[in-house]
Amino acid sequence: MLDAYLAELGRCTTVNQLNRLHITLENTLPPAEVCALVDGVRRRGGAVPEGVARWLDLTDRTLRGGARPVEPYARHALAEGATMYAAPATPAERAARTLVVAFSGDANRLMMPLALFLQHLPAATHELLLLMDRTRRFYLGGVAGLGDDLPAAIRRLDELAAPRSFRRAVAFGTSAGGLASIWTAVELGFERAVSVGGVAPETVAERVHTQHYDTRGFDEAVRRATRLPEILLVSGESNVRDSEKALSMAARLTAKLVVVPGSKHHNVLYDVWQRGELAPFLAELID
Repeated sequence: MLDAYLAELGRCTTVNQLNRLHITLENTLPPAEVCALVDGVRRRGGAVPEGVARWLDLTDRTLRGGARPVEPYARHALAEGATMYAAPATPAERAARTLVVAFSGDANRLMMPLALFLQHLPAATHELLLLMDRTRRFYLGGVAGLGDDLPAAIRRLDELAAPRSFRRAVAFGTSAGGLASIWTAVELGFERAVSVGGVAPETVAERVHTQHYDTRGFDEAVRRATRLPEILLVSGESNVRDSEKALSMAARLTAKLVVVPGSKHHNVLYDVWQRGELAPFLAELID
């Protein structure tokens, strides 16, 4: 990976190209891989562009500041739009974990670099299946490699990830992934769904390239369910838009509103991280 990274650096001729490279890494690599990359560049020595040196230093401080142990997640691609992150373990150890099926937002992240998120989710007790929708259609057009609409993607996800083989399964969506997370939890009978600043069905008509999508399937899934998951809708205390979306979703099915005090931003997870409270907050939402 180090050689591939250095080769990509050599091909970057603008600041924008460097930024895109690092954003791709932030959206893809787990903590151990990022830290190995940082250490590898430092061992090689030699000069790197100033922007690269800043990214390496900031990434290192963010992940390992305070001597925090690096969570040993390993990356396994299941499909073009689906990647599993799991620490090596025996089948019995994996069966005792919680599976987090995570739907990223339009920026293909969970409101922060993936490694930072995973550093606050213990790998000994959790695995994360990260889904992306690069078409920015709220997953209503499916997930690449899983299905061409959300119900088909959910069925394929159920086959590939085998959520019932885990002690517990939770769906977790941020922003554009919020509706998909709740829909998935309802269809597959998960114990809990978490939507952080997530879209509601009414949001679909507001986006030009999703206006033709029909969300009646979501309401039908809710009506079919014999037991609904516990649903947590997270928003910042002073973010009017996200609060409205949460209230709209709560009007459709029983849900708990989780309000982050003092936060006015859409990216409430980043606000919580800045306060040093991300690990206990994720534990509250997921566990």
